[in-house]
Amino acid sequence: MKTDKNILIIDDHDSIRFILGNILGKSYNVTTKEDGLLGLKYLSAGNIPDLILLDMSMPRLNGLEFLSVLRSSGFFREIPVLIVSGKDNEKYVEQCTKLGASGYITKPFNPITLKEQIESIFQTSPLHKTT
Repeated sequence: MKTDKNILIIDDHDSIRFILGNILGKSYNVTTKEDGLLGLKYLSAGNIPDLILLDMSMPRLNGLEFLSVLRSSGFFREIPVLIVSGKDNEKYVEQCTKLGASGYITKPFNPITLKEQIESIFQTSPLHKTT
């Protein structure tokens, strides 16, 4: 059953956007963007997703830069961000956490674990609690 939740997926790999879109599109409204700059343009156009899934390694505006801009914005800072990245080291996870990421999943990911983490974020996010 599809909810009214909107998820923005930002990843430069077509295959990851396709996979995430197929996994999550059955339950959520999904929009995809190819990099952080296009993600910011989407937000600036007045689109406020309930969650952003963010890759770290992207051209033009990488995940850390995007997250930093997002958190410094008065308008977008409360949007939960789940990092979905191929980078798997403590220093990187720590940087993302300090910048306000709600969670961190490494690629390749288990779709069930991904969905569970998303639901957990929706349940704990002050702006987007499920009822």
